[in-house]
Amino acid sequence: MSRSGARWRVRRMPGAPLVAVRVVLAGGARREEIPGLALVAGRALAEGTRRRDWRALATAAESRGMNAVGFGSVESTGVAVDALADDWEGALALAAEMLLETTFPEDRVRWLARQAAAELEAQADEADVMTGRTFAELLYGAHPKGRPLQGDAKSLAAITPADCARFHAAALARGGCVSVAGAIDPEAVSARLEALLPDLRAGDDREFLPVAPPAAAPTRREIRTRARDQAHLFVGQLTVARAHPDCAALELAAVALGAGSGLSGRIPNRIRDREGLAYHAAADTVAGAGLDPGRFVAYVGTAPETVEQALRGVVEETRRLLEGGLTDTELEEARSYLLGREPFRRETARQWCDLAALGALEGLPFEDGAWSRQRIAALDRRSVEAALVRHLDPDRLAVAVGLPAAASGAA
Repeated sequence: MSRSGARWRVRRMPGAPLVAVRVVLAGGARREEIPGLALVAGRALAEGTRRRDWRALATAAESRGMNAVGFGSVESTGVAVDALADDWEGALALAAEMLLETTFPEDRVRWLARQAAAELEAQADEADVMTGRTFAELLYGAHPKGRPLQGDAKSLAAITPADCARFHAAALARGGCVSVAGAIDPEAVSARLEALLPDLRAGDDREFLPVAPPAAAPTRREIRTRARDQAHLFVGQLTVARAHPDCAALELAAVALGAGSGLSGRIPNRIRDREGLAYHAAADTVAGAGLDPGRFVAYVGTAPETVEQALRGVVEETRRLLEGGLTDTELEEARSYLLGREPFRRETARQWCDLAALGALEGLPFEDGAWSRQRIAALDRRSVEAALVRHLDPDRLAVAVGLPAAASGAA
């Protein structure tokens, strides 16, 4: 529901005596001028207000069994508060305080920047993460999705409280969504939100950000990793944003390729089960889709000496699907999987709130299970195969390979 210009999405969910509150502002890393600013500014919302410093905020929340955090992502920043249902008014008040009265203390901003830099350093030990990052750079170039959410050590060191304050003020002006779910009275919650956040308008940041990788970007890149013996292979290309009409069809096709339970799909069946090349193989067609395009990506963890064989298998299975289409069995099994998954995505107040906030920013009713089921049920074989042909091209796939430092053949 929407009142006084702000967008509230509120739902009573009987069961556990809990309440989840999400306040999400449009923008995120898509709108940052300094890489890592959205993450630091978002997290800093829990680090001090005009009324209380970070310790007092944490104590106030913990004394009531609440969990209260600030966050920043590619598309948004905001506040998440989980509490007992009897404390719903306190949870809303705390969220509003963090959102409207945050002060971005210098010592906490610097601490958060160091924390993010430490996360980057820790990720350098994760060979699959580093290879996946290289793959993202190949596909997205200078687009925010082509870099880590943390930015880099240099950009993090440059972030100041004033930068955070400007970024947050711009996000507030852009607007957002408040979603609340749990054992609550929706009318009472909506009335309280109207009093606490009268000036928050419905957020919309759906301006398209073009993805423009460098013209001379290689279609294949190999890196050395800190792995001892395993290679990591990422293969794929950009596809569509979540609001694109073909997104649902590509989601269904992804299950046939290998995005289901992890034990089925053409790519896992061939790479892992038939050829024995990997412990893990998976594929998706809209990975990371949001306001900006997601990607078709096949991942294989394999031995260095079998990278080329695994790559050949991924390309051949992709081509086979495009040329021969889905079988009737694949279509119905994929549809059954997606329909069966839907109820489990909205079991808890937290899940519903997260989907509602996301949907508000993207203009889609993700929290509505009936809407999600209908878009899956309406798909037929012809529409799915046509979407695949429109968005997948086996001759134009980007490839990122992470090889152990001891392996030969890395660029």
